[in-house]
Amino acid sequence: MTVFTRFRRFAGALAVVALSVSAAACSGGAAGPGEVGEPRRGGDVIFLESGPFTSFAQQDLRLWQNSSVSVNLFDLLLFLDPATGKLEPWLATAWEHNADHTEFLLTLREDVTFSDGSPLTPAVVVANLDRFGFGDTGRGYTPSRPQFVNYERAEPVGANQVRIHLKQTDTGFLNGLSDLRHSIVAQRTLDLPYEQAADIRNAVGSGPFVVDSVRADTEIRLVRRTGYNWPPAAADHTGEAYLDSITYIVSGEASSRTGLLLSGQAHLARDVQITDEKQLQDRGFHYYGARPFGAIRELSINPTADDRIADVRVRKAIQHGIDIDEIISAIYNDNWAKAEGLVQRTTPGHIPFGDEYGFDPELANRLLDEAGWTGRDADGVRTRDGRRLSFTLYPEPNWVAAVQDAELIAIQLQRIGIGIELVKLDRATYTAVTTKPENVFVWSHQTAADVSQLWARYRSGAVGGNTDPAIDALIARINTLPVGERRTEAVAEVQRWLLDNALVVPLQETQQSFVTAPNLHGFRAETLGRSALYDAWLAG
Repeated sequence: MTVFTRFRRFAGALAVVALSVSAAACSGGAAGPGEVGEPRRGGDVIFLESGPFTSFAQQDLRLWQNSSVSVNLFDLLLFLDPATGKLEPWLATAWEHNADHTEFLLTLREDVTFSDGSPLTPAVVVANLDRFGFGDTGRGYTPSRPQFVNYERAEPVGANQVRIHLKQTDTGFLNGLSDLRHSIVAQRTLDLPYEQAADIRNAVGSGPFVVDSVRADTEIRLVRRTGYNWPPAAADHTGEAYLDSITYIVSGEASSRTGLLLSGQAHLARDVQITDEKQLQDRGFHYYGARPFGAIRELSINPTADDRIADVRVRKAIQHGIDIDEIISAIYNDNWAKAEGLVQRTTPGHIPFGDEYGFDPELANRLLDEAGWTGRDADGVRTRDGRRLSFTLYPEPNWVAAVQDAELIAIQLQRIGIGIELVKLDRATYTAVTTKPENVFVWSHQTAADVSQLWARYRSGAVGGNTDPAIDALIARINTLPVGERRTEAVAEVQRWLLDNALVVPLQETQQSFVTAPNLHGFRAETLGRSALYDAWLAG
């Protein structure tokens, strides 16, 4: 007899989602909850994105510029509440699992329809799960990894249930169902080849908005879907969305986004310049520093990229030579925060590590002396046996202060005698260059619905350059433990191993910046920091 643990909540029960934001969020004259009045229906919002839209096939929905749109088009089986870290009902109203987390039973809502009018059925859900688990090479789809690496099969059960079978224990599997990449689409979209599904005009979801018009890769207009009434249980209201429409416009220059906000030509923007944040807050705009579940922003070090970096003393010197406090104070402001570990503070499994791995220039210099890098050249760079201790660092293209960060880190490492050459690359070239095995540094800020999905790059033989298999067992153990103290301890062991071996330098909390007009209320960032506008409304 199979023993199941049952979780059941009522989809009609409402809970307020508290957005995980910085202490200063919504400051600078933003009206408090008692001053804005009741939500009202109507209004057309202009949303400024920083980059062109690409593919809206399921496997691409998490790309930031695409996700701003897709989070309002599609629904998920389960909702991971960013305020509590707990799963809540959405398209599935209840879920059960057996004792070893290899079998799950989902109970589905029976009133859901897709935007083409077709109903949500167990068969459609199974078809979506199979797409995530196996991909579809004939149509051009890749499987979802690592979230569905243990997926074996799924089958309909009666009129409103789906049973999922895994090949081995995976205690984080249900959390993965709340990932935007696992949005549920209609059979009509599943049947399309990748190239056609990538076109947002073919996106058939069950979300609160539908596509109205598209202009190349620079403008998308969504309109409220009539009859929508199945939001996640943690939403602020039920029924249709408040807004009449959302128009997403690509505005590539950060200064232009700020200007359009200030002039009243836009209501919402992602990625404003850090130097503009306080100016906007002082003018009554709402600032949201959304901190998604997952990993902090970190600088990864490839230990096999170069024989000089293979010495753990050199890697530890880099770790202790970078001063995050100086970076935050010089480049950022109090909307931003220093990382306390390798896991975001909002994410279940977070443990602060204090200053043990932090800035300590005396220790950094001592480690480099012990490693034999005792000479200095005319530039002050350490030398040994005629070789310079210098490396190349490529600023990442997808961070709001990427160049400034890299420049200050180069200055800090120069102070302890490590030379850094900065080379700026465009987005396409950056990926090609930084994935080469001889590249030393990679910036990372990975979002994930479950901590077990982090750190795959550090597994032995993976792209991170680590060859020690000890980390593999530590990472694998996380998926065998249910959420709780023992799982948190397992997550801490992985972090400690990575830090002890100096494969990573913790930097800031990962953060997505959004600014909304003074009269736009109800903005929410979901678990992975994407901008959900179901509860959003415009004051008169």
